[in-house]
Amino acid sequence: MLLAVSAGAYEGTGVSRENPDAGVPQPAPQLTKAPELLEFVEATYPPEALARGEGAEVAFFIDIDENGQVTQAEVTRSAGPEFDAAAREAVLRLRFSPAEVDGKPAPVRIEYVYHFVPKPPPPPEPTAPVEQPVNFKGRIVERGTRDPIPNATVYLPEQGLTAETDVEGRFELRGVTPGKLKVEISEPKHRKFLTTEEVREGEVTELTAYLWKKLESGFETVVTGAREKKEVARRTLQKQELQSVPGTFGDPLRVLQNMPGMARAPYISGALLVRGAQPQDTQVMIDGVPIPLLYHFAGGPSVINASFIDRIDFFPGAYGAKYGRALAGIVDVGTRPPEPKRLHGLVDIDLLDSGFYLEAPLSSEKNYGSVAVAARRSYIDVLLPPILEAFREPGQASTVASPYYWDYQARYDLKLGKDRFEVVAFGSSDRLEVSQSGSEETQPFSLDTSQAFHRFRLGWSRPTESGWKLSLSPTVGVTPFNFRIGDQFKGSITSRDVNLRGAAEKELAKGLSFETGVDLNASFYDVRFEFPQVAKPGEEPPPPVVIQEDVNVSTYAAYAEAVWSPVEALKIVPGLRFEAYHLPGGWRPSLEPRIATRYAVNDRLTAKAAFGIFRQAPQPSEMAPRFGNPDLGLLRSRQTAGGIEWKFTQALLLDLQGFYNWRDRLVVFTQDFVERDGKQEPELYDHDGKGRAYGVEVLLKHELTERFYGWVAYTLSRSVQLDEDTGTYVPVEFDQSHILTLVGSYKLDSGWEVGMRFRLTTGRPETPITGGTFNADTGRYFPDEGRPGSARGATFHQLDLRAEKQWTFERWRLSAYLDVQNIYNASNPEGTLWDYRYRESAPLRGLPLLPTFGVKGEF
Repeated sequence: MLLAVSAGAYEGTGVSRENPDAGVPQPAPQLTKAPELLEFVEATYPPEALARGEGAEVAFFIDIDENGQVTQAEVTRSAGPEFDAAAREAVLRLRFSPAEVDGKPAPVRIEYVYHFVPKPPPPPEPTAPVEQPVNFKGRIVERGTRDPIPNATVYLPEQGLTAETDVEGRFELRGVTPGKLKVEISEPKHRKFLTTEEVREGEVTELTAYLWKKLESGFETVVTGAREKKEVARRTLQKQELQSVPGTFGDPLRVLQNMPGMARAPYISGALLVRGAQPQDTQVMIDGVPIPLLYHFAGGPSVINASFIDRIDFFPGAYGAKYGRALAGIVDVGTRPPEPKRLHGLVDIDLLDSGFYLEAPLSSEKNYGSVAVAARRSYIDVLLPPILEAFREPGQASTVASPYYWDYQARYDLKLGKDRFEVVAFGSSDRLEVSQSGSEETQPFSLDTSQAFHRFRLGWSRPTESGWKLSLSPTVGVTPFNFRIGDQFKGSITSRDVNLRGAAEKELAKGLSFETGVDLNASFYDVRFEFPQVAKPGEEPPPPVVIQEDVNVSTYAAYAEAVWSPVEALKIVPGLRFEAYHLPGGWRPSLEPRIATRYAVNDRLTAKAAFGIFRQAPQPSEMAPRFGNPDLGLLRSRQTAGGIEWKFTQALLLDLQGFYNWRDRLVVFTQDFVERDGKQEPELYDHDGKGRAYGVEVLLKHELTERFYGWVAYTLSRSVQLDEDTGTYVPVEFDQSHILTLVGSYKLDSGWEVGMRFRLTTGRPETPITGGTFNADTGRYFPDEGRPGSARGATFHQLDLRAEKQWTFERWRLSAYLDVQNIYNASNPEGTLWDYRYRESAPLRGLPLLPTFGVKGEF
């Protein structure tokens, strides 16, 4: 008998009987392999029985041939005609593996039982859980600034529900049980926020929470990508370092005067005196566009609103090939592209001027770009005249002085795919009107001066698929300067300016990047002077003498610079700048190679060195045919620098470097004559000037952290120029041997910030006066002078303090500050005043104790 193993849901078991062979006795055959079901066939279930859930069993004897096919099925136990027929039809289509007898395939008969088992009804399709609606949502923002706070945790302790805010500060919670509930909001940099809200049935409750910062208005610095350091001396100041330095009245560009290599400007001058050079030897730019003025008159505030400034890069020397046309340093002011998500602005009011700044997206739903505008105007012209009149003694001349200034900036930015477009306009204007009515001792007098500039720039940038980063920015502008003394003597110098900068940069390989570009600049000067003529007795005054000159100066530069790191610790920056100057005397080509290296000795110490050749054109007044020498060429400077950077901690850096600058072909006054157009004419200026500057600069800087920033800057330098009369080198006018500056600002709790600045500089060179000599022809005394530069002025020292308090409301902030210059009222003589015979003298006192108060509101 054979046992069949069940092989399916409806399989059965049975017994096989093998008939003995009647004949000659043979050995009994042995079943060596039983058949196995290989393919089961499901029978058709009788519908009515299936509906009733009725099961059944049908037993068969089935014959299986040597191939495993079922050849015969005989019902041995019936379950009814319907079940029998359905089962037999299915059994005849079953397939088995062949049975083996004595190791060979053989036909067999087995008993097989087919089972009809009603299948259970299929389970119902799972229904998706019904998502409960959002009934509690809101937005978490910072108090005062309304900036969104991402990753803040919103927790309902009574219901165990939690949500986290997204980048917009928004959150949502579903299925909150209606009623009053406690809400806890926490984020590491902000104070924990607790509130109780009520959720009503069928309504959505919205919450806007304003979180206090743990350190109210602490300093912040956001670094989206560290700028690669490739220069020996590039000092970068961030926005928050630029607006709270004591003694600067919150003016960013005045902070430059506290950097190593920058000498103190005399009195209230705003001149930039870099490493002993002349003010005109340092070029100032805004986003790469040269500007003629950095400060408003009398060393007033800078000509660009502080809110527009993102950073200031100061290169005191040995700068890269991207810049040119300056023998000393470069100041590049970077403006901040507006990227607001809402209307944002501020209003700033102090004792001298008032200004505002606004930025906003043009649409909150579509990409129409964003705009920012700023403007400022002084009101000294309103306050000063009544003050002068109040202090006027009876019988004195009535003097009216009306100085005022204003500036403006506007910017539009749009990003379309990979392209970024900019439209920028900025300008400045200064005017001074002084009039004196005259008295018995004085003559009537009037003075009217004005200076201004206006610039309009377009910008485009795009990264390409091949890895190049392209940028192009054309700029046009006008720079007028006018003055009038009395009713007849007038003058004006107006220039029309055109500038174009374009650059392409790419990382060519690992450790090798390349940048190339063009820098084109043209200035067309119109110089005009009007002089009165003296009338003969009894005759009408003749018309004034008018002298007018056109002086055109244009420069066309192309540059290339690579940053190569053959090994990770070494960085080599070779650069080449070619510039063609078109001056009144013709073309002056200039090839200026430069190179800088940096080597990281370890994680904390970096050594650096640089060398380069730099040239610039003379001043337009020195090249004007009637006022100067049109044949002048280019001034030259060869600069070298080297030093180390030592990073004591993540926030504390020591920058130590030495420099040596050779200057030649400097423009100096001469009494020689030259032949022009067959006539002997005064040469006035030539290129015989030579000079050199050398020294050491030390900067110990504590980087901007949440509570503190500050630095110690010290410069030991010497700047001299050849005196042709004596054949010796004498100190230049702005040479200062020792310059020490200490700056620090600290954030206290409750919105207070306090800061200090201390400056100490040795005096500037002076030519001593030993007496006076009377000249009978002129009826005047003239000074008897000693050796030029052989004396020094008094040492300058001054302490400035600043305190600021900020109040934070839900949607805006208010701050008030008191900035006091020269807190201990040091006299600090700026020069010497002599009587008309040069016998008695008195010091010209510097600025006394000078407090300034201001308020600022920001929303």
